Amino acid sequence: MPNPRVLLEVASLGGHRASYLELFSQMLEGTRTQSILQMIFARQPLFFITLEGSFGLYALVSPLRALLGRRTVGLLLRSGPAVHGKSLRLRIKRIVLKVLRRLQNVQTLAILPFSVEPRFAEIADGWIYDPQLWDLDGDARQKVTYGKGELAKDIRRVAKGRRVCVAIGRQDLGKGFDRFVDLYSKNPQLRQSMLFAYGGKVAESVIPLVDSFELAGGYSQNRFVTDEELLDLYAASDVVWCAYNPGYDQASGIFGRAVQLGLPVMVRRNSFVHRMCQNENLPHVEIDGDMNWDMTVGVPQKQAIKIATARADAMRGESMRRLLQALGLTS
Repeated sequence: MPNPRVLLEVASLGGHRASYLELFSQMLEGTRTQSILQMIFARQPLFFITLEGSFGLYALVSPLRALLGRRTVGLLLRSGPAVHGKSLRLRIKRIVLKVLRRLQNVQTLAILPFSVEPRFAEIADGWIYDPQLWDLDGDARQKVTYGKGELAKDIRRVAKGRRVCVAIGRQDLGKGFDRFVDLYSKNPQLRQSMLFAYGGKVAESVIPLVDSFELAGGYSQNRFVTDEELLDLYAASDVVWCAYNPGYDQASGIFGRAVQLGLPVMVRRNSFVHRMCQNENLPHVEIDGDMNWDMTVGVPQKQAIKIATARADAMRGESMRRLLQALGLTS
């Protein structure tokens, strides 16, 4: 791109970063830069797509650009630890973010609304919705809505008419895999009405739980799953597991995809994603920290894809309005 509208910085392309880079390259007519000199002196706005992994560079470059009258924006994915963290590293991060808030041409944005946690306003200038709440295109939504992949078929075959709760992606303590297994293996009434299933590599620390889960009749796919199979896992779901460990209290791509597809989510009470569900009127099931679930409440029905799409479009519109304003690209 000979004359990009925005310069994009991302330290690496692991995890969600590659998809974020592709998304914002298209929506902002931007291109990635890895040149520190260009970051400092370029006239275009500079957008740090994920501050996690680039925070030191952001703290160095953004004040220098502010002195030159250049606009810099950073997207903060883990606002919760930055606000509440007790470690020295997180305390320093919190102080730096508070200082940067005083600079006119520096804008830090959270990916959860301030209504979820008002204290986010102490360290961030504004917010957008997590891009994974609104980034899917129509083709991806249709694949899930009418998904007939082999993995989805197999899960439905094992379920034998029961509703299905699926944990998607890598499984570890942070994602609450221990809670997922305990809730299912220790609750025979639940097993009669629901099948719990997961697809994704299980971390070594929780491998011993796999046997007890399978003995309880849970559906297990302890392996890497492809992007197509991930969509298949959503297609098989009646509710998506998002009841993560308190130490993993943050926005979640698994949660975002489920919301975009109109799927109910199972969340831990008073977590950030639970508050999102309450504030945005999203279909969900809440369980407490001891994994108690009032099963008389039941699981909400899936939302029509038209409703989910309209909500995602609204979130995209609001997010892009806020982001363009932060970048100084609105009239």
